[in-house]
Amino acid sequence: MQAVSAQGTALSTIQSVQSSSSPRAGSENKQVVSSLNVGSQSSSYLGTGNQVARRSKKSEKLSRRLRNFIRASIIDPLKDIVDTTVVNPLKAGNSTGSTVEIKGKIILSRKGVLDLVNLGSSLIDDQLDLIFCQLVVFQLVSVDAKKDGQPKLSAKSSLENWVNPTASLTEKLIAGEEAYAITFRVPKDFGEIGAFVIRNNHPNQFYLHRVTLENVIGGVKYDFPCNSWVYNDRVYTDDRVFFTNKTYLPGQTPSGLKALRDRELVALRGNGKGTRVASDRVYDYDIYNDLGVPRPALGGSKDFPYPRRCRTGRAMSTSDPKAEVRASGSNYVPADEDFSRDKNSGFLASALKGVAHAVVPAISGLFDSTPNIWDDLSEIQRLYADGLDLGQNLADTDDAKDKAQLVFLDTLFKAHGDDKSILKYPLPQVVKNDAKAWMDDEEYGRQTLAGINPCVIRAVKEFPPKSSLNPQQWGPATALTEKDLQPYLEGLTVQEAISAKRLFIVDYRDIFLPYIERINKTSSKAYAPRTYFFSTSKGTMKPVAIELSLPPIQSKPASNRVFTPPIKKDDKNHYFWELAKAHAACIDFGYHELISHWLESHAVMEPFVLATHRNLSTLHPVHTLLLPMYKNTLKINSAARSALINANGIIETGFSPGQYSMEMSSKVYGAVWRFDHQAFPADLVARGMAEPADASQPGGVKLVMDDYPFAKDGLEMWDAIYSYIGKYLNIVYNGSDAAVQNDAELQAWWKEAVQVGHADKKDEPWWPKANSIKSLTDICATIAWIAGPHHAAVNFGQYAYAGFMPNRPSECKKLIPEKGSKEETKMLADPEAWFLSTLTSQTSTTIVITVLELLSTHAVDEEYQGKRLHDNWTSNPDVKAAFSEFSVKMEALQKRLEQRNTDPNLVNRSGPAKVPYTLMYPVSETSGLTGRGVPYSVSI
Repeated sequence: MQAVSAQGTALSTIQSVQSSSSPRAGSENKQVVSSLNVGSQSSSYLGTGNQVARRSKKSEKLSRRLRNFIRASIIDPLKDIVDTTVVNPLKAGNSTGSTVEIKGKIILSRKGVLDLVNLGSSLIDDQLDLIFCQLVVFQLVSVDAKKDGQPKLSAKSSLENWVNPTASLTEKLIAGEEAYAITFRVPKDFGEIGAFVIRNNHPNQFYLHRVTLENVIGGVKYDFPCNSWVYNDRVYTDDRVFFTNKTYLPGQTPSGLKALRDRELVALRGNGKGTRVASDRVYDYDIYNDLGVPRPALGGSKDFPYPRRCRTGRAMSTSDPKAEVRASGSNYVPADEDFSRDKNSGFLASALKGVAHAVVPAISGLFDSTPNIWDDLSEIQRLYADGLDLGQNLADTDDAKDKAQLVFLDTLFKAHGDDKSILKYPLPQVVKNDAKAWMDDEEYGRQTLAGINPCVIRAVKEFPPKSSLNPQQWGPATALTEKDLQPYLEGLTVQEAISAKRLFIVDYRDIFLPYIERINKTSSKAYAPRTYFFSTSKGTMKPVAIELSLPPIQSKPASNRVFTPPIKKDDKNHYFWELAKAHAACIDFGYHELISHWLESHAVMEPFVLATHRNLSTLHPVHTLLLPMYKNTLKINSAARSALINANGIIETGFSPGQYSMEMSSKVYGAVWRFDHQAFPADLVARGMAEPADASQPGGVKLVMDDYPFAKDGLEMWDAIYSYIGKYLNIVYNGSDAAVQNDAELQAWWKEAVQVGHADKKDEPWWPKANSIKSLTDICATIAWIAGPHHAAVNFGQYAYAGFMPNRPSECKKLIPEKGSKEETKMLADPEAWFLSTLTSQTSTTIVITVLELLSTHAVDEEYQGKRLHDNWTSNPDVKAAFSEFSVKMEALQKRLEQRNTDPNLVNRSGPAKVPYTLMYPVSETSGLTGRGVPYSVSI
């Protein structure tokens, strides 16, 4: 009778969900419930099924529609279970003889939307579990196969007390996590446990964090780091399987796990067909043909080479058969890449979409009726003091989807209990201690070494500069002469400054010049710049010349205008110099966002993520090594394709390259990007910022300028990462290069990453071979650098420096007046007004800094260098010892960097703006906008 009573409650629950005020939510729940598969083809549920059938006949008060729904959702599946013969060996227990008891603990989170629990789905699961009991079924798998070669499985066991989890824990659970107990009985001769299979017969999925088996004979503890969504059993062709944290090279795989290891990889690869849905776990490749029409497809052609993205399988557009239809909701990512909880990394990725779909229109509407230019600098500063009143409460909505996307207002804009119509921005660090220091030439130069784009400056090797562009089409390579630079070189000639490694350049001329005419036909106005810097006797970096180039346009010849710092304070050239700095900074910021940030961390990482999941089993030790480096990368890249880099997205509408942004990043990828140069020491040597040295130097190189904060700190971090990875690989391959060469999964992984993931550059001679422990260390350390320190350096300081728009404008609206022109007269009449009218509009400014604050935010579940959220990621004691050593190195590095920032002789570590360089601090003690901490992955 208890089952009947509970079943009646279940029907009431289903009825209430079906009549929900949200048609979309009701439809979704109906779809999920109708796929219910209770019983896992086991006769243990048959009596309950008959009770359900009898009870449904007595429910005369229910509508015919609801009766049909219940029959289709519950009764018919139960009939199927009665009549079905067990054919899958994983669906049947096979233990015999004397058994022993094993106790386990399971940590999971039920289905939710961000931090908003979907009560309808939870209630349905609760009530159905009361009716049928034992709806989440487990079986243990031995490392030893049966005599016939099939996996050896335990008898079935079920998760206990779904409605009221009672497992006792010594660890602290995060909000949303629940702990459950489970009991297994296995034969005494069952052998070592290597995996478990699980069947979820609830209508709704849950996120399985981890499983621990503790009371095992001999005191052995088994840890299963799962981190995976488990959907209803009918979603899967085969049972879901999870392995322990004990890893094996392919040739070492125990007989009982071989078939499961291979089967998992096949499932994760998919068949390359069909449209992917949320429950899929398939990792596959595609080109960037989903950014919106009429943008060109990136990847798969000589004209537009590009790394591959995750395939979604959506249909082709009718207006452009080469373009994929844009997603109406979120882009597909494999299910396990999509876990969102309040303030975690998945949550922040979803928040990005909320900014694009809700906040951007509100900001745009606010400025539609204004001149859309800043009146003076104080008006910009008031943005941080007063906030931005949008005139509407964005969080006041009855739409569940919108509400879920806008929860981030409470998190990011400090709107707890306040008026949620006001966006409040923290004061960026670059103006926090000195409101005017950002205009100082030494601060401008310092930011090339310790700002948000410290990875492009190069040592000058020849003068005058040359160009790769045809001068007949694009004009002379330069108008610069030694006379332009001479007054600023402290008595040195240009050649002497070059020889002394004191002259440097940031050069974007050849990259941007072919696009300038097209950009200048839009509302943006730009030049192709190159900027020269000189390392002074004080150790500071000062700009000494800026050359701004325009291509020939119709009857106008090409133009190369040279600007130099005013020697006298009252020199009217001061205004031209400040405008030239602004234009050069604008292009630098655009390059930073598109190349240094998006292309060189986000985009190039995605093929490595895909190749790893497709070719390296979770049993593989290299998979275990690389997995932290991939956290949330596919999710944030998917969100970027929805809101940032898409046609008419935030990048196109807010940055000078505009609609040519992604096309330009493709050109840079094809012409410039090299995997071997992404290794940090190799990058520094290629840019002339370091020279080869002996092994006693960090990274085996010596900096040509010691007070280069990004490089100085980064080399020490590279050294520690490289050392740890080398030790790890020596442990798991037992010091054998032959083991690396004979590792079938590893060789397939690297071959696919190069030939498919980076197919447009697969024939380049500089790709390393994975044929030794040394070469594999080079590969894995480079991936670790791209995902971790490189991304941290170009990402988490964005708001600190570009959150104050005049320091790093994202676009310019006017070219610089020609001398003697009417525009020059207007500029000199009110220089500040002209300067601000040249820079980013009010609309673009507020949209861009809103996004920058989000992108600069650390999540609560961030995993930093030398730290792990849980210690269950490996069972290998030697690997644990190597990681402990790495952790100690990271703690020591943090202390050294903190001390380094107090040294007054290191003038580039804080500069005139007094912003200490903290972006290479390994750890951030708190989440949020901290400007410090290096996660393992491209997580935001």
